Parts: sequence; C-alpha cells; structure tokens
Amino acid sequence: MRFAHLFRWMIAGQWLVAFALHAAEYPARTVDLVVAGNPGGGLDPVARELDTALHEAKLFKEAFVIRNMGGAGGNLAKSHVHQRKGDPHLLYLESNRIFVNRIVGTTNLNYTDVTPVARVMTEYLVWAVRADSPYKTAKDILDRAKANPASIVFGVGTFPGNDHMNILRAAMAYGIDGKKVQVVAYKSSAEATIQVLGGHAPVVSSGLSELLEHARAGKVRLVAISAPSPLSGELASVPTWRSMGIDIAILHWRGLFGPPGMPTEAVKYWEQTVGRLMKTDAWMKAQNRHLWFDAYADSATFRRDMEQESRQYAEVLTELGMAKGLEKK
Repeated sequence: MRFAHLFRWMIAGQWLVAFALHAAEYPARTVDLVVAGNPGGGLDPVARELDTALHEAKLFKEAFVIRNMGGAGGNLAKSHVHQRKGDPHLLYLESNRIFVNRIVGTTNLNYTDVTPVARVMTEYLVWAVRADSPYKTAKDILDRAKANPASIVFGVGTFPGNDHMNILRAAMAYGIDGKKVQVVAYKSSAEATIQVLGGHAPVVSSGLSELLEHARAGKVRLVAISAPSPLSGELASVPTWRSMGIDIAILHWRGLFGPPGMPTEAVKYWEQTVGRLMKTDAWMKAQNRHLWFDAYADSATFRRDMEQESRQYAEVLTELGMAKGLEKK
C-alpha cells in the first residue's frame, strides 16, 4: 500500500515538474477529453461541439482525443480521472451526477475529489402535459397534488436527477410532502416523452430539447420552465417557477473538470479559453442548434455553485430517505 501511494505521488510529481518546465507552451500535445457517457448520450454532443468550436475559433491549436467512458452512472469515468492525479493533459466532461452519485451512495468520490475547471452551458427543464390535458398551468397540477398526492403521477427519465428534482423541489416548496409525490422513472427522457404524448403520463419533467418540437407541433403544452428568469422569443410564454412565486431555478448544466492536483496554470488556461469560446460565433451557433443556454462559470464560481447545489440535493434526498452516501459517514 505504501509503495503504491509513493508511486502515484511520484507520477503526479513528474507531471507537475514537466508542466512547470513547459507551461509557456501548454498545451504542447493532445489532451484527453473523457466524456462520462456513451456516444449519442447527453454529454457526447457537448464534447463534440467543444472540439469543433475551439478549432473553428482558433482557440486551441492541438487536438482532443475524445474518450467516451459510460457506465455506472458516470462513476467509471470519475474513477479513471481520479487516478490520473496531477495530469495537465486530461479533461473530463460531466453533469451534476458528479455530486449526486456521492449523495445517493453509488460512489465515495465527490466533486471535491477532482478539479472543477469551468461550467460550459446549461439546458433547462420543463413540465409538459398533453395538449388536451385538463391541467392548464403548473399550479393546477400542484393544487391537485396538494389536495391528493396520489392523484397525480409524474413521469421522469432520470431518477434521481434534475428531472426528478424539478418535480420534488417545486412540490415541496408548494407545501407538498415530498414522500407522497408519485414519480415514475422511465428508461430515458425519450420514453417519458412518448408516455406523455400517448396520454399514459399526465405530466412529465424533462429537458426542453426533448419536448420543444412537440410543443411547436401543438402536441404538448409547456407549463413551467426551470430557468432563473423569463426567457424570450417562443419561450416567453412559458412561466418560470419564480414567476409563479416558487423560488427555485435548476440548471441542467455540463461542466469541465480535471484530475485532482491539476496544475493551477492548466486550470487557468482552460477556464479562460472556455470563457473566450462562449463569446464566439462558433459556439453561439452550437448553442442555437441544441437549445443550450449560456451558463459559463470560472473554476471558483463553479465550485461555489456546486457546493450550494449539492446542499440542496442533500436536503431533499435526505428527507426522502435516499441520501445513502451521507449515511455512511
């Protein structure tokens, strides 16, 4: 055990020394970009668009080697990155599973066990009902659930996750016992969408990108969006939770991380490079293609926001008896 620990320290030290010698040229070789999901998943297009836009904007002269590493809800990727301590040529793309998995107990690793580099973008979550639903507003649904929690069944594609939290936090803020909220988890957001379109799920919580085309086609009605402030254009008529007097907002974000002990100069390089990328035409086009929204945060801000967000998750999941990882402390 001592030899293994010393070996890891020596390897990390070699990376740090090598980085110190060549920081002016960084990055002087390819950078591994580990994606905590499989090709075609929600994280994968963010990695591909980052790669394309950085080169189109001429902000990154080297190349990414994109490595999709799905499995175990993102835990395999996080474990891999955690083992590459101090490596400046490794980035890792993940969502808020980076702390949710620790709370529910599927891993001992938390966001503090890797290096937050930058939050890249966000999607927003919506509540959707079928166009002919008797529920005209989100408050209609909440009022019904408050009177009789068993009378409303919510559909989600991820459990636990932001889809789930977009139901529970709204319901609990409205005075509904979270333990009584009826939630059905489907295999994916796509399946949840099929269920609401078929009239099998009265209301679903899912990403905007999953449901907007159906709303445009008049098949579903969007009754709430998790944005922190009202949106413009075709989404201006969709109420935010805050506009309904329910003080919550949920970012369905994607962020970049490095291994533990990532050199400070490498972190600065990437947070500044990503910050510049957010203002380019190349990235704006990518955002518009995918219905993403600007949510850039530098390393320190990203870390602070995750600390607050993880506390919110911990409170809700503890109340529901799902915070198994926290019980192990």
